[in-house]
Amino acid sequence: MKAGSDLAASPEALWSEVEAAADAGWPQWVRTLNRTVLVAAGLLLLILPFLVESIALRRNASLLVLSLGVLGLVVATGKAGLISLGHGAFVGLGAFAMGAFVDLVGLPYPLALTASFVTCCLFGWLLGLIALRVKGIYLALITMGLAVVFPSVAKRFPSITGGTSGRPIENTLDAPAWTGLTDSQTIAVRYYFCLVVCIAVFALTRNLLRGRIGRAMQAVRDGETAAAAFGVSIVRLKAGAFGYSAGLAGTAGALQVVLFPFVSHEQFNVFLSFRLYAAAVLGGIGAIIGAIYGVIAIVIVPTLNDIAGGLIRNDGRGLLDNDVIVFGVGLILLTFVSPDGFAGLVQRVGRRFSNRP
Repeated sequence: MKAGSDLAASPEALWSEVEAAADAGWPQWVRTLNRTVLVAAGLLLLILPFLVESIALRRNASLLVLSLGVLGLVVATGKAGLISLGHGAFVGLGAFAMGAFVDLVGLPYPLALTASFVTCCLFGWLLGLIALRVKGIYLALITMGLAVVFPSVAKRFPSITGGTSGRPIENTLDAPAWTGLTDSQTIAVRYYFCLVVCIAVFALTRNLLRGRIGRAMQAVRDGETAAAAFGVSIVRLKAGAFGYSAGLAGTAGALQVVLFPFVSHEQFNVFLSFRLYAAAVLGGIGAIIGAIYGVIAIVIVPTLNDIAGGLIRNDGRGLLDNDVIVFGVGLILLTFVSPDGFAGLVQRVGRRFSNRP
């Protein structure tokens, strides 16, 4: 009887909880810290082409666009509760789609980028409809299986993917000839194109998650029965959330083609999916700012790895010549300290100092 009464009362309690969580916000100084991080990162990104060489600019730009893949996991796992270990496959799908739309169809880059986003959204939506029959660890296994088989399947379509050797993109994004820009300056044009797209996508996703759709996602994540009692379409919402998250990851892959006009199945193996998920967990998979913190972690970890390797072996080389050790240790420690990642840790410390419950 008690269980039945709890279930009957759960819809109102759940929805009130979701509304309160959406309206309460973080402590003021935590919001200030997040804004400071965003402003500092934005200013650094704006002047980055004037600070580094072309090779370093491309490398850092690739990390920037990778944040969209991490953002996709924030939407799917952090907001909708759909565990995905295969978002690297969507990154690859977006890259191959971008190359096909640019070279084979002849679309200009803005239209090709939009078409790649829509393609990945549709594929993710269809996969979401199929995967909705399972939950939890089984969904994670399905998506991980997708990441495992994706490189092998990609090789079967050489006209699009280039087969085993990959395919260069012939129609690259270059500055108009009348500008007189050199090759190195053209790379800066590609970088700013990617930067504008990333800012627009983050702003769109933030507005989406702060609205009714975002609150509905949280309600479904916390209790499907209660959310359904309020008229939320569970299937449509979950499939749509998974589709949109796949589109975000696909946009990351499409922008990689803008920076590096070459596509190969070897770039999108299962380790890319694990890296994206690890970055999302480290940064904070429950908050949009966690995608930024996650990418910062990707940048910092190799440096920490070099320092740790130098201290342990004192030969100037990284620990086991790989950053996996530091990444793994960081995940384990952060799981014990703050399961919500660095963003959750900052929020928790902020509430403690603000004397909030």
